[in-house]
Amino acid sequence: MGIIKKQTIKGTIYSYLGVLIGFLSTNYLMPQSSLTPAQIGLIGILTSAPLMFSQFSILGFNGTARYFPYFRNEEKKHHGYLFLACAVSLLGTVLFVLIALLFKDQIVSHQATGKASQSSALFNSYYWYLIPLTIFTSFFNVFDLYARMLYNMTTGLILREFTKRLLILVPIILMYLRLISFELFMWLWLVANLIPTFFIITRLIRDGQFSLKPDLDFLTRDMVNKLVGICFFTILTGMAPSIIQNIDNYLVFKKLDLSYAGVYMLAFNFGLIISLPTRSLYNIAYTIVSESWKSNDLKNISTVYEKSCVTQLISSLFLFILMWASIDNIFGLLPPVYSAGKYAVFFVSLGFLIEASTGINGVIMASSKYFRYEALFNLLLVGLIIGGNLILIPIYGITGSGIASAATYLIFNLFRYIFIWVKFGMQPFTMQCVLALAAGILAYYLSVWILPHIGNYYVDTIVRTAFITALYLPAVYFLKLSEDINSIIDGAIAKLKGR
Repeated sequence: MGIIKKQTIKGTIYSYLGVLIGFLSTNYLMPQSSLTPAQIGLIGILTSAPLMFSQFSILGFNGTARYFPYFRNEEKKHHGYLFLACAVSLLGTVLFVLIALLFKDQIVSHQATGKASQSSALFNSYYWYLIPLTIFTSFFNVFDLYARMLYNMTTGLILREFTKRLLILVPIILMYLRLISFELFMWLWLVANLIPTFFIITRLIRDGQFSLKPDLDFLTRDMVNKLVGICFFTILTGMAPSIIQNIDNYLVFKKLDLSYAGVYMLAFNFGLIISLPTRSLYNIAYTIVSESWKSNDLKNISTVYEKSCVTQLISSLFLFILMWASIDNIFGLLPPVYSAGKYAVFFVSLGFLIEASTGINGVIMASSKYFRYEALFNLLLVGLIIGGNLILIPIYGITGSGIASAATYLIFNLFRYIFIWVKFGMQPFTMQCVLALAAGILAYYLSVWILPHIGNYYVDTIVRTAFITALYLPAVYFLKLSEDINSIIDGAIAKLKGR
């Protein structure tokens, strides 16, 4: 098995474990602990805001990865590439700190009344957390990028997706057991977020790859022009995906308050479950599609595109209907205040389902000669999701933010779909997609019509999950909707028979 394939499998396993830990922490332990919805909303903003700000702080230098092959030289410490990355990020960090200090009042204020002053006061008290969180996130991204350029694909992913969530779980458990105060919890939570950056530095040092020695003689005028150009382009476009994924929680705070942001944070994390199949597919597909572009093998790209759509639709729809069939049980296990997020869960999940069902269209765009159009679509999407939230949140509350998210993903993927169809003649949807959708909808409604509600939330969830699984998976298998899924099931059956 190749190194990249091994690392992909290893990374996927740890990524899934991290999602499980994060889901348990955020969607069960935190609501059941002594944390209030406003405090959970604060944690959500302090988690998402540094992800956006850190993209600005590195000033687009992550885009220079496409030129790293020119720097690659083990003996000469890759011509000071890490020094350049750190120097640019340090400059960006200084700019960020200045902006954070100058615009603090505008960032922490919001438009709601009543509890508004309390929410703003809570955010104001911990606002300074944004500075270390953003700085450490920025430099973690720099070191992770450098490690990946040196074919270490998994260290950063494991630290970000698994180790950090495991460290954060410790103060959450202590809070769940009512052993510590909120003030101590926040200190421990902050430290847990910062530790992974030290870990990745340690790994680079241990591998003999940590060198901050500059090599300015290597930087010709042509190379400097290329680096500056790609940095400016990436500043404009690189922040877009991060903004798209994280801005809604902040806008809920701005239009409502931290309590609603806390409820929305839980709803959004439920929706993230739907995106699980997509996370692993994109990592694998990018390599395959890039190689196909290199050999101009459009037929292979079209085949992978078509297969990815039906496979992603089947797996993501399965998770969607399982979750929605038991949504009342899920919220029944949480304090009543969180039930306001029920339909936000639906629309956020629907958005991720749309994203998953359109397959690898993003990979095809990003790896093609039209990659700048993908960046342009992302920029348009930022305006769309911000505008949608500002319009819909005052009307529908946090459900409006979920609607804005679903509508944004629908429009965005429609643009991608049409563009790829027009430019490359690839249209991925087949009758199998229609049958998969019909089978999923039928399985859900049969579970609603046939199964009576059982008093115990846990038992009812188990029964509904088993019922839907028993209907949906055999339908997928015997209708032969996906070669890949049938191959996995056949392999599992063969192994069982072999025993």
